[in-house]
Amino acid sequence: MAKQMEGLQQLLVDDLQDLFDAEKQLVRALPKLAKAASNEQLANAFREHLEVTKGQVARLEQVFDTMEISAKSKPWHGMKGMVEEAQEMMQEDHEEMVLDAGLIGCARKVEHYEMAGYEVARSLAQQLGMKEAAQLLQETMREEMETDKLLAGISKQLLKEGGRSQGAEASESGGRGQGRGKSQGGRKSAQSRGGSQSRGKSGGSSGSRGSSSRGGRRGGSAEPLTDHEQIRQWAEERGGTPSCVRGTGDKGDIGMLRLDFPGFSGEDSLQPISWDDWFEKFDERGLALIVQDKTARGQKSNFNKLISRESGQSRPKTKAAR
Repeated sequence: MAKQMEGLQQLLVDDLQDLFDAEKQLVRALPKLAKAASNEQLANAFREHLEVTKGQVARLEQVFDTMEISAKSKPWHGMKGMVEEAQEMMQEDHEEMVLDAGLIGCARKVEHYEMAGYEVARSLAQQLGMKEAAQLLQETMREEMETDKLLAGISKQLLKEGGRSQGAEASESGGRGQGRGKSQGGRKSAQSRGGSQSRGKSGGSSGSRGSSSRGGRRGGSAEPLTDHEQIRQWAEERGGTPSCVRGTGDKGDIGMLRLDFPGFSGEDSLQPISWDDWFEKFDERGLALIVQDKTARGQKSNFNKLISRESGQSRPKTKAAR
């Protein structure tokens, strides 16, 4: 039995060294992915995940410390291959949307690869009775799942927008007998659908909105908020509090911003902070907040999403129904 446990511990060490190497490879690769991405939301996701990954490197060092062994890495060839795949894609001649979709695909493969690696390592740590190590590994696995979910959402939105642009171009070409640019085709299509109504990036219709800046907001097509009081009021009406994601920051940086709500299943991953600190980073990073006041059924909604202000300015403005 002792020999078996010794073998499992060595297996855990090998897995941790693989993961340590993988995370350090990603620290080097993510800035390149962010630079190559043309979609600002995707570029921001890569930049945010870079900070998360730096925290994951530090967390793995903590795991090594709990085991009283030196933090070392060994080449993880699988991760190297996936990073090289992304680099090759960046060197090929793709349209912007196609390249972004390809980068998301590469990044999601990495996330699934890491999730499997962390799950195996966590299970070994639990089997060996290393509770602290298992908890640290579980925390990182949760972050990888969160990133994969974020990338999946961006991919869905990106492909949906691409489909709308192609449809608009086809409609414009057929109606006038000649092709037009993407932006012109997109505007024509939106106007023909709803007269004075318009749609935001997420595709939600503004047809039922009133003239109020907040009262009629539904879905992701509302104008992004940057006003501190409006954001605070919206959050506190729902019991929301300012927070950050644990382990994503470093000295002098609180990490990824979030709004926490009662009953949120990821409460263990969030750390409360003050509104002053939240808004300081919010402005420093040039963020905006998309919120939803009510669901389609008229119930109060907690949906919110942080985006860059540059990305928010490019969203078509909503108009009042007439």
